[in-house]
Amino acid sequence: MGTTKSDKTTTKDPLEKIARHRLSVLQLAENLGCVSEACRRSGMDRTSFYAWKKRFEEQGLEGLKDLPPIHHSHPFTTSQEDIAKILSAAEQYPGWGCTKISDYLKLEGCSVSSPVVQKILIRNGLASQFDRYLHLEEKHLKEGIPLTEEQIRKIEKFNPCFAERHVESSRPGELLCQDTKLIGTLSGIGRVYLHALVDTYGSFGFGFWNGISPLEAFLPITDGNTAEPMHILMNCFCNFPTLNTVQQK
Repeated sequence: MGTTKSDKTTTKDPLEKIARHRLSVLQLAENLGCVSEACRRSGMDRTSFYAWKKRFEEQGLEGLKDLPPIHHSHPFTTSQEDIAKILSAAEQYPGWGCTKISDYLKLEGCSVSSPVVQKILIRNGLASQFDRYLHLEEKHLKEGIPLTEEQIRKIEKFNPCFAERHVESSRPGELLCQDTKLIGTLSGIGRVYLHALVDTYGSFGFGFWNGISPLEAFLPITDGNTAEPMHILMNCFCNFPTLNTVQQK
């Protein structure tokens, strides 16, 4: 492991400088006949010394150079164009699973496996059908994208509040949403109902129970309590006719 004139040639390559420094440690150990002393003087641990020695014996000076960094992008990494197609298909058909989306994209000329589709959907917060429909609801509310009847039914199933998306009020007390639930029958009293109301302006809710019908129950609340007309959306299903229109004072 002798030093030649060419070994002492000055080089500007930083990788080769490091390689020659490691070579000098190997040569020092050979000259001293003691690996521990050579490592102590050079600041190299014995494990690294033997690893570099093995690489030098197998590859020469090139083996003492640091290996190039691993590229973060893999040759089989899904392209941004294919990712956009996957997200678009998931948005257009939120009820489809990963396998069906993969089969659909293959017909469109985009060959991606179902595990890749699943990985990309998870990464973008669209892993489940529930997530995809709520994402579609958010885009509809923010961007106004049209929804099909099937999509509307699904979104209303996952988020019942979506069914009341057109209910708006400009002030507290202007519009209340009401519902009535039959609690049971009490001896000497008869049927007992739970009446619940929610103010659509601030989502303030309150309720009470008694044995009278919804219209009779809410007349004392609306009568004379507001300066302007109060509206109540009523959905009476306890042996009372369903009122699909707004009941106005």
